[in-house]
Amino acid sequence: MNYSLLRNRTFVFMMIGEAIQGAGIWTSVIANLQFMQSHVPSDLGKSLILMCGLFLGVLISPQAGVWADRYDKKKILLISGIVRCLAPIVMFAAIQYQSVAIMLLSVVIMQVAATVYMPTVQAALPSVVPASELLKANSVNFNVITIARIGGTAAAGILVSMMNLYTVYALSLAFYVILVMLITQLRIPNTADTLAARKKEKIRFTELFPLIRSEPSIFIALINSGVITLFLGGFNLLVLKFSQIQQKPELMGWIYSLEGTSILIAGLFAKRVIGMRNLVTSSTLFMLLFALSFAGMSFSESSFAVLGSFVMFGCAVAFFFPMVSTLFQIKVPKEAQGRFFSFRGMLDRVMFQISLLATGACLDWFGISTFLLTLALITISSGILTLFIAKRKLMDVRQPITVDTVAGGK
Repeated sequence: MNYSLLRNRTFVFMMIGEAIQGAGIWTSVIANLQFMQSHVPSDLGKSLILMCGLFLGVLISPQAGVWADRYDKKKILLISGIVRCLAPIVMFAAIQYQSVAIMLLSVVIMQVAATVYMPTVQAALPSVVPASELLKANSVNFNVITIARIGGTAAAGILVSMMNLYTVYALSLAFYVILVMLITQLRIPNTADTLAARKKEKIRFTELFPLIRSEPSIFIALINSGVITLFLGGFNLLVLKFSQIQQKPELMGWIYSLEGTSILIAGLFAKRVIGMRNLVTSSTLFMLLFALSFAGMSFSESSFAVLGSFVMFGCAVAFFFPMVSTLFQIKVPKEAQGRFFSFRGMLDRVMFQISLLATGACLDWFGISTFLLTLALITISSGILTLFIAKRKLMDVRQPITVDTVAGGK
């Protein structure tokens, strides 16, 4: 009898929680931008305020990973959910006193909660879902995050134009309370003996680095993920630039819609197409598809080429990131996964900031076509190099076939 993720109550609740917290983050970002519109005239000032939360997230990521590995993951999720509820409450005070400083406190609270919550969910999945269903679970998780991003930004845009900010943040608070209630219903297996042993031993974040060096497949996946993040960090800037070049404001909406839709549709087939294939070589082969999409985008004056390339990019994303997440969950020991996914989140935040600055500078200095062709060359080089290393070292990481049982499904 095949195991059904829909019958796993804990997994379903976790995915609903992911949708709520993801949509909440995007709603808060847009609502905060609306608040700053009348209080912070400088675009640089807005960027610096938003970067403060990201910077603090980078700083606390190592400790967040240690917490996820040392303590009960359900309690970590619960505490971060309760802390998240403080963000909209603080914004009530910011609106009342028209204070940017108080708004900055809300941004920091939101980012700290997300920094703890996200890696803990990733680390908890292997305990909640059978190993044979990890790839499917990661595909569902990635699709939920994509829907939250699309729906959150669209809904927030409508809400801030129809309601006052008090109401928008009140709705956010209501959803976060629902998130906390959902977390109380989770069943994440964790024996008392294991927890007691971890609380006594010293768990260091730096223990991760020898682990990464000893597992070349992890290192390869991190390198390729970092290359794709070079594009993702400047995604919004590029979309805006395409719209300006073609003098079509509506192009931005088409790009976001088609890219998101292609991720969702392709994600439905990820499990079937990949099956029991080698996750290392399969993920590196998708780097070639990424490179093709970047090269196609370099024809920036053609709507057909740009939209087609974003559809190709979305399809590659739908396969690549669930494969990489599954690889990490298989190769990283469970007792170190909290620290590992915190480390990965920290890398993503740093890379996003670097790529945002690099994209802006390259667009000014070299133009969009040169930038995208260079990125395509870097991507295909990374794919070929890592594929050669994987073949040479005979790396073979596959999703387990056996169906085991977990407490989360009860």
